[in-house]
Amino acid sequence: MEDGFGPPVAARIHSYANLAGYQAAYYADTSYSSMIGKLNSFTTCPEPSKDSVYDWRVAAVAAYQVSCSKLLYRIVYSDSLARVHFEKLSKEVPTDVFRRSKEFGVAVGKAINAYAKADGYSRTQGLPDYEWPRCDSCWVPTPPNFARPLSPYCGQVRTIVLKSSSEFPVPPSIKFSTERGSEFYKAAKEVIDIKQSLTPEQREIANFWNDNPVLTSYNGHFIYNSRQISPGGHWMNIAEQVMSQKNVPMVRAMEVYCMLAYALFDGFTACWQEKFRGNLIRPVTYINQFIDKAWEPLLQTPPFPEHASGHSTITAAAAEVLTHHFGEIPFVDSTEVPFGWAPRSFKSFKAAADEASISRLYGGIHYRRGCDAGNQHGKLIGQAVIDRVKVRK
Repeated sequence: MEDGFGPPVAARIHSYANLAGYQAAYYADTSYSSMIGKLNSFTTCPEPSKDSVYDWRVAAVAAYQVSCSKLLYRIVYSDSLARVHFEKLSKEVPTDVFRRSKEFGVAVGKAINAYAKADGYSRTQGLPDYEWPRCDSCWVPTPPNFARPLSPYCGQVRTIVLKSSSEFPVPPSIKFSTERGSEFYKAAKEVIDIKQSLTPEQREIANFWNDNPVLTSYNGHFIYNSRQISPGGHWMNIAEQVMSQKNVPMVRAMEVYCMLAYALFDGFTACWQEKFRGNLIRPVTYINQFIDKAWEPLLQTPPFPEHASGHSTITAAAAEVLTHHFGEIPFVDSTEVPFGWAPRSFKSFKAAADEASISRLYGGIHYRRGCDAGNQHGKLIGQAVIDRVKVRK
């Protein structure tokens, strides 16, 4: 969050960091097996000596620390957290076991860094500035920032579980038209009408699920940015809250974090591939050009094309994974409390995902069709992760 990573990049970080922790520590539970062979191009990783004693907590902390050193900018956070754990564990673990365990975790972390480096992300960072197409239906930078598109090449990054970013077709958008009475015009008019009639709870829902990593605020000539959690980070935190409440043991927690992160990573990668393939105009642009020049959405429109909704895609995928692990359980989400919003209660993960999806319509930043299409797409992605990442013996 402090680094201000966009949603796809944040989900990538969650995936590789948690993979490192899992690969260094799954040996603590003999009912679990390696991720090797279950992820795209993940074919090798260091293994511990069968004749030696390890403390898998130490190994996990070392693996997390090393992987984060290449994934984050502000590594002071991960380094300081690792030092806290190492100091505590050094008092519990024999010196030789501590050293051996840390060395093994470091080796695993380096192996995961090499695996991450080969996914094509760094190549996308060196590509020329993205030039969006120009047409009546095409996306253009949106107010108030009119920022260049965020992570336009993320759809080209290697997926971690899906066969490719286009493995599952995204339900199409409504046919574009500027004619009054057309289905597309009606979709935009619905966005206007919903904003005019928002209830206090609908406004709260829109803000609760906003999760704009870098929110720009204006006060006269004074402009400043504030950091918020990413959409994927919100769901990682939901998992943490549920697992802490249930006192889930270490290796199972790592399994859940990994599968959830993979669903988020591939969800964003697949969604971004579709967004920049279709390059569909956002509601605020369409409405300002063809209906009402002065109209503004409740939330700031993030800087990338419309179809399909990223929130809807990844929340549906996340809900599939968490429902697989914990069932249809009620829970309370307090993720947004640090950002000024009260906890919200949900009867299930899927109910939370549905609310997150419709929140984008309440916020005025997506058409209903974009939300529904993302929801359908995300369910397929989440189920694919469940079907393919099986690590319990």
